[in-house]
Amino acid sequence: MTAVGPFSPRFSHLRARLPAAIGAACALCNGPAPIGRLCPGCSRDVQHSMRHHPWRCARCALALPAPGPCPDCAEHRPLLEKVIAAFDYIYPADSLILRYKNARQFQLAAAFAALAVDALQLESPGGSPPWPAQTPLIPIPGSQRSLRRRGFNPAGEFASRLGRLLNMPVLHSLLYREPDHLKQSTLNRRQRRANTAHLYYCARNIRLPYAVLVDDVLTTGSTLNTAARALIAAGAQQVAAVVIARTPYVAHDDPDNMGLPDSLSAHDRSDHD
Repeated sequence: MTAVGPFSPRFSHLRARLPAAIGAACALCNGPAPIGRLCPGCSRDVQHSMRHHPWRCARCALALPAPGPCPDCAEHRPLLEKVIAAFDYIYPADSLILRYKNARQFQLAAAFAALAVDALQLESPGGSPPWPAQTPLIPIPGSQRSLRRRGFNPAGEFASRLGRLLNMPVLHSLLYREPDHLKQSTLNRRQRRANTAHLYYCARNIRLPYAVLVDDVLTTGSTLNTAARALIAAGAQQVAAVVIARTPYVAHDDPDNMGLPDSLSAHDRSDHD
């Protein structure tokens, strides 16, 4: 007898019913939640600012303090067609990112992917992602230092979970990172752009009408923009991105400000590569 996935065809209808029937603890409030998701109340709380903030960049999803041009997109020529972010990197969702990356709570990748699908559905009311079928997801590769420290690539784990939900291929070995660059969290915004100028490259030429980069936290856009440049140079025609979280607006490029919100602690800052 040939097995087909975890369920035989006879019992495949249980796939959708089991998570709701068994349930799990919500990662934020510890109340009951479907497996692989936050509870409905915490999901609404986490997504509230992303859905209701009055001013936001239509390209990079930055929450703006007032109507006007996006300061991040104005600093460099954006190569990304669109960025979809599951939520803003603010309380209470910021704690989830830190637990995911620093405490190795891998199971949070499933909840992040579910929230990202919710955000995608808002962009495409028909339910389909806003790009052609079989468009690949391409995670941003982590540095060797962060891989040794964490034991996994947060962007890669998130991309794998997202690919399962969207039925999209995930190309883990297409994009590579040059070694021995400075850690992004030690740099201000101008230094981040310089540090990532030639950070990524593709292992081979590609012929893709569309590609979607995947990362955990979008801060200044330097990493994603540099990765998009590498994909376009290798043959991708258009590049979009999906991220777990988008950091808020930072008013000044202070050398002591590492490109992150003023409310973040030093411990929080150390988590951003």
